[in-house]
Amino acid sequence: MASHAHLTSNGQVSAAVDPAFWTTQDFSDSSPLAMHLSPGGSSTTQESQQSTPPAQTPRSDSAQAQAAQNAAQNRTSVAVACVPCRSRHLKCDGGVRCSRCRADGVDCTYIKSRRGWKGKRKIKPGENGNPTVTIPGHDRVPLQSPQNTALATIGNSQLPSPEYPYNTDLAVVPHLSHVSNGLALSASAPPVAQINLDGTQRTNQFGTIGTPDPISAFYHYFYSCHPFCLPRPQLLEIFKERRASLLEMAVQYIGSSFLPAVPTEMYKEALDRTIANHNYSKDGFAVQAMMLFSIGLHANNDVPRAAQIFGMAQALTLEIGLNRIDFSILHGNNDRVLEESWRRTWWSMYTVNGMMAAVNPGVQFRLKDVATDVPLPCENHQYLSGQIPYPHTIQEYDDSAFAPEEIVFSSFTYLIDAIRTLGKVFEVSRLDSAFEYHAVDVVDSYQTNWRLHLPASKTEIVNNEGVIDELLFQAQMVNSGSTIMLHRPRSNLGFGTVENVNICVQPGQVLLPTQTREIHTAKCINSAENISSLIKLPGSLLHHTPFFTCVVVMASVVHLSYWSFLVPDGQDDAIKQSIRLDVGTLQQYSNTWPIASVVLGQVRGVAHTLFNSKKAMSIHLWSSIAQDDLIRGVIEEGGGEPLETYSQLLTPMLKS
Repeated sequence: MASHAHLTSNGQVSAAVDPAFWTTQDFSDSSPLAMHLSPGGSSTTQESQQSTPPAQTPRSDSAQAQAAQNAAQNRTSVAVACVPCRSRHLKCDGGVRCSRCRADGVDCTYIKSRRGWKGKRKIKPGENGNPTVTIPGHDRVPLQSPQNTALATIGNSQLPSPEYPYNTDLAVVPHLSHVSNGLALSASAPPVAQINLDGTQRTNQFGTIGTPDPISAFYHYFYSCHPFCLPRPQLLEIFKERRASLLEMAVQYIGSSFLPAVPTEMYKEALDRTIANHNYSKDGFAVQAMMLFSIGLHANNDVPRAAQIFGMAQALTLEIGLNRIDFSILHGNNDRVLEESWRRTWWSMYTVNGMMAAVNPGVQFRLKDVATDVPLPCENHQYLSGQIPYPHTIQEYDDSAFAPEEIVFSSFTYLIDAIRTLGKVFEVSRLDSAFEYHAVDVVDSYQTNWRLHLPASKTEIVNNEGVIDELLFQAQMVNSGSTIMLHRPRSNLGFGTVENVNICVQPGQVLLPTQTREIHTAKCINSAENISSLIKLPGSLLHHTPFFTCVVVMASVVHLSYWSFLVPDGQDDAIKQSIRLDVGTLQQYSNTWPIASVVLGQVRGVAHTLFNSKKAMSIHLWSSIAQDDLIRGVIEEGGGEPLETYSQLLTPMLKS
């Protein structure tokens, strides 16, 4: 370009150097030059339209030049694209209602501009001069220079997916379809750092080339624990065809939570606006999107909004008939992978509903009473490979105990059965006021049978390669958590000794044991230790479902109660290590999920309350743990927590 044109002082291209410049350039919509010439292409070119000077246009190509001139004049300058255009990654001409929305007959809405918001930074800018950024094929230039002003707009548009370029805003800079928002905020590594010694291009921690993006983070961290969306290649094709814009935003919302440099709030605002305007198709993809959105909202400590969105997902699930066997056939497009995805969507709604009902007071386990004939999901490796067998049914699973030989079902199936037992725990809590003691023993049998009938191949959560089966992990998590919920109200863990505390029951309510209190206590402690074993499995905690944070809190309260009331002096080293493990786990999660910070404060509050009671009973004196800095720190910090912030941990309500 240097031989044909140059940049003037105000950042516009001048063709005075060579008239032939105008006949050798590409003025298509995706051309970087066309975007630079357009007033809407960069924040530095917000001036009036300038047509091509007639004297600079060769007469032999006048028709071509006139067409290029008209194309440039038709582009208008807009500060922010509307939500429908942005979700489809198309250009928008602005206005109260843009021309594209008028033509499509849809609502035209805008998200408040976030221009100037720089998000979280991992690396501070250089202290001398403006921060710089490296663009492939370009010199390092200041972020505030005219040539690079468009980079500042990356954070205002939807972040790019890894496999295909966007046509908005980013087109002003070549080769930026794989660049995340973090590139516009801090200096990037030199290109040579991305090349291996053998000359191949280096991949990031997600196994992809270039800067990590939200979709890659979603599949790397989150997908294995909630695998109901299509596998990545198929889902990217859906996104390319613009068939699931709401789901695309939800996937990026979840993925961005794992990337500190990417502003998660941007996707949340887009999802809220799209859902509020009903600007989405009521189909299975929308159910998937709202389920992901509600999980992310809960993990990001927006608990009431999470309950509201999940309620909408429940209603849409039943409205479109996801609970019927024919849904996957009618909407599977003769694609066995897509059919399996729809089956997984229903069963994921069912399992997430159970887990959400256990930890979110605004969610009820409504789907447990919905009749369904949807077949059971297959194994994950079969789903991802496309080699999907003929599916089993839930009736076959229930009858398998009477089969002549053992039948092994998918890991997803054992999670579904664990959630069914959790639903029975909710039922028991409703029967407590009627003193239906036999119901506790019945549910206890369900929980015990679930563990006894696990095939040998499903008792090991980690395979020979050290990879955790996240669905089996959740199944064990749910079984242990529901056991604590069932037995702790009938145990010796803190009853009648802690002031203002009524453990696992409403204030004033007393539950009689169906067995001896020692048996209920032992089952609680055993389940809490099982949860500690899950924490100690190899691998990153971030790969587990966000709901695991609340199960860790359940184990924490059991450990604290046991340490505070039942452990003799000098024999509490093991239980202190369990408390350390619980607190450390919540501290790790608090770096990614804000709700973990809240429950961490709750655990500290419980520790403080129980310790004060223990001092009053003179079982264990403060001086005996004066040298135990971590436990002492937990107790001291808990003293600053108001009782109302953790009272639900001391008196949680089991909901039906």
